[in-house]
Amino acid sequence: MNTKEIPLKLENIFKDKKINSIVKEYVDYLYSKSLSKNTIRNYLYDLIEYFSYCKNNNLMPTKSLRQKDLRPLLSYIIGTGIKQSSVIRKISSIKSFCAFLERFNYSKENHSSLLSMPKKGKKLPKILSESEVNSLIKTIERFPKKNLRDEALIEMIYSTGMRVGEVSKIKIGDINFDKSEVRVLGKGNKERIVILSEKSKQKIRNYLLNSRKNIMLNTSPLFQNKDGGSLSPRSIQRTLKKYLLVSGLDSKLSTHSLRHSFATHLLDGGADIKVIQQLLGHSSPETTKIYTQVSTKSMKEIYNKAHPRSFSKLKN
Repeated sequence: MNTKEIPLKLENIFKDKKINSIVKEYVDYLYSKSLSKNTIRNYLYDLIEYFSYCKNNNLMPTKSLRQKDLRPLLSYIIGTGIKQSSVIRKISSIKSFCAFLERFNYSKENHSSLLSMPKKGKKLPKILSESEVNSLIKTIERFPKKNLRDEALIEMIYSTGMRVGEVSKIKIGDINFDKSEVRVLGKGNKERIVILSEKSKQKIRNYLLNSRKNIMLNTSPLFQNKDGGSLSPRSIQRTLKKYLLVSGLDSKLSTHSLRHSFATHLLDGGADIKVIQQLLGHSSPETTKIYTQVSTKSMKEIYNKAHPRSFSKLKN
């Protein structure tokens, strides 16, 4: 085992050969789970606060974590001022280390499973308004160097709400033009059907008929790069960024923003949330509920502009 793989800061907390030897065994254990070097490095750096807490409270980090230490440990980690998402990650790393200690008989009990992880606050997704989507699409249509592929690509992402990785994998044979449907292979290899808008169908047909020069088979990628292979998710993101900049829109927006916009605009238009869940390929309705928060915000803005007794008008 290369000792350089253990952060010096972690090694120096106790400077104990036996403790550091167990940490090295833990590193071997993580490697046996086929984790990447970067992931293992993060696991180890996340243990620094835990080891520091143990040192300050005369505890051995390689022995059983007592139940009475759980709350003070959590307070100690939160007290370092790190982000909530980082606190959650560090707790997860501590649990992993303690589970390893119990599994290999270094500790008799594992109370770390009782560590309650604070709920991660969900950020509202960034979305484009309908007028911003229209502005983006018009920019692509009027771009000096006309690109039928890019027109079809961006229109399809907004029309279907697909993930960028899903769009990248679409084959020509996945599209049923007669039924206006696309067969999508989503997360966990789950297959679903998404709806293709009339505008999107037109642009895909136009792209296939007038821009594709090579032989087209049902197994051919729908969106190809210059070498004839599938357009990668990264290339799709770069393509969108280019048009966002030209449109004068926020360049931090992404293909996922178009997916969020698709869902929010459907909800604003009266679509049932269960239908939206199915179209997005969400396994849990809880994941889709985030869009109700975005839509509620939109609803309040509409109310404030339209209602004679709204807060904005009472202030004036």
